[in-house]
Amino acid sequence: MQKAFIVKITSGFNYYMSKINVRSGFLLLVTSVLFITSCTSTGKEKTVKVEARERPVKISAVKNITGFFGHRMDVNRKNYLETFPIDKYVDFIVKREHTDWNWTQAEQHGKWVESAYLSAIQSDDQALLAKAKDVLDRIIASQEESGYVGATARDFRSAERPVRGMDPYELYFVFHAFMTVYEETGNGKALNAAEKLAGYFLEYFGPGKQEFWPSDLRPPENIRHKLAGTSQFAGHSVHYSWEGTLLADPVTRLYELTGKQKYLDWSQWVVSNIDKWSGWDSFSRLDSVADGKLGVDELQPYVHSHTFHMNFMGFLRLYRITGDESLLRKVTGAWNDINERQMYITGGVSVAEHYEHDYVKPLSGNIVETCATMSWMQLTQMLLELTGDVKYADAIEKLMINHVFAAQAAEEGICRYHTPPNGTKPNGYFHGPDCCTASGHRIISLIPTFVYAENGKDFYINQYLASDYEGDAFKFRINTTYPETDKIELAIVSEDPVDKNLMLRIPSWCKAPEVKLNGNIIPEVTPGTYLQLSQKWKKGDKVEIRFPMEEKWITRAHHSDYTMYYLPGGEHMYKEVPTEIIPSAFMRGPVVYALDMFWNTQLDASADLNKDIRINTSVLPVPVQKQDDKMLGPVYETKGLFRGKEVKLVLTPFVNIGQWTRTDLPDPDRHSNAYTYGIWLNHI
Repeated sequence: MQKAFIVKITSGFNYYMSKINVRSGFLLLVTSVLFITSCTSTGKEKTVKVEARERPVKISAVKNITGFFGHRMDVNRKNYLETFPIDKYVDFIVKREHTDWNWTQAEQHGKWVESAYLSAIQSDDQALLAKAKDVLDRIIASQEESGYVGATARDFRSAERPVRGMDPYELYFVFHAFMTVYEETGNGKALNAAEKLAGYFLEYFGPGKQEFWPSDLRPPENIRHKLAGTSQFAGHSVHYSWEGTLLADPVTRLYELTGKQKYLDWSQWVVSNIDKWSGWDSFSRLDSVADGKLGVDELQPYVHSHTFHMNFMGFLRLYRITGDESLLRKVTGAWNDINERQMYITGGVSVAEHYEHDYVKPLSGNIVETCATMSWMQLTQMLLELTGDVKYADAIEKLMINHVFAAQAAEEGICRYHTPPNGTKPNGYFHGPDCCTASGHRIISLIPTFVYAENGKDFYINQYLASDYEGDAFKFRINTTYPETDKIELAIVSEDPVDKNLMLRIPSWCKAPEVKLNGNIIPEVTPGTYLQLSQKWKKGDKVEIRFPMEEKWITRAHHSDYTMYYLPGGEHMYKEVPTEIIPSAFMRGPVVYALDMFWNTQLDASADLNKDIRINTSVLPVPVQKQDDKMLGPVYETKGLFRGKEVKLVLTPFVNIGQWTRTDLPDPDRHSNAYTYGIWLNHI
């Protein structure tokens, strides 16, 4: 409780001092005393560790993922990770000559190492695993005595400037790569490298040392000040220091692995300074978001979604260690606000990489950043593990089924930067390597960690992927083509009986779920809960699950047209423009559909999806044969008008938009309207 008290007092002090005429030097002296007290007192505080409700199984136990998702994961591994020129980017790190602020090259090695290890272990790809180990060894061998392992030139760095502005963001992923490798393989060198890297930041950042200021401004000059440009220590100035504070997440994870108090102390010091560094009391005002008095976008002028998510994960780790309920409340309050106002129909988030006011969510342009998809999915998974609330697993399902693989090119495996609900292809997929191409392969490699979890005798089925689970004693196979069909079969293959509580997620969207155990109907299966089936499971036991999927047209709520404008730093912002034309979309259960012009070859290739096509929403579409076996189905045909004439139109799951080659017809011109698509369609 002492920690939370100090944070609140300091925040209030900043605000109070901004109202009076005081020299910033005096303010810094007083606040430094407060923060030093805060940091050094943590070792004496009593903490109450929060036990997770669910713990993900090791990725090595999740085998043989098949079907659409297994195929796309193979594309990620074989067509992208295995062919990615990682040596070029490791050379860039090893040479360590970089001085530019630009971030695109220096974050590749961390994300690739973690992705390659996870994908190789899950698929038992020994060649990729060996390559990943060689790359990891090269990176660790290049680590300086000080612990630094980024791209910035040694002669650029000093005690006064220990990092290049993007170093914290880039090295966030290196931290996590090292720790993931250690957790999955027991590689002590990886954990040691993570500790050495943490030592670098602890050496130069802390009470009386450098701080993660987003600009040259200090209190009170920085209070309520709008920033632009870049920062020496914290990445983008417009992120108001949160690109420095995101390191609290991996450093707190390091405390969880080692138990060393200095990592916890440092992470708490970082979080306790967010209000001061931001100038907007952004951390403290998360309480007002939780109270429903503020939207998350109002915390500061430009709320970068991906950066906030990474910080929120750090808060949740601190909650898990300390039991400070205020941290969980802040994060769940922000999650609920984003979920309610700023989440797209596909489960994706972010408008031009930030969160907007009210329900502003444009349909096209720089919408739903792949980096934000990655961190939103991870944040949501962490909330699921801490709370056991099914709503988080439902949100992950929506994102996984609809958006994660929509961002992936179906053949090449590259992931695009933004994947708007209405847009074009293949434009947008070929642009990297950059942050989003790397985040795309990372989140796909992480997918097996979202599927199953356990806690003692409780074993959780959170996502229904066709796969084998091969634990030490408990083993089963899930046979399904879900969500293409609504049937799922879980068959126990353990050689010996195993006493388990099988916890089946029953999705909230399903009105009439059905479950049978060895042919016997289970009564009262409730949507939005876990169904517990408890017994000694023996080989041959079978659970049959059915999630009937409602087919429906939905009208877009809070719809507007938009005009775009720019902040001084170049960030895209949006203003609402009223319109009487409200579009509709088709859904089947959790699956979102799009009218993809690539599969509607019966129309003129010059067709404008918005101007020339109208959907008849008075009738439901009917299933038809898929055009390609690699697609996720089912595919539907519906009625509509094309330039005033009646036509039949093909609707395909949005997740398929990354496909733009076919065997039966030549490919259209790359810039043709034949590559346009839209979830939200104008209707008759």
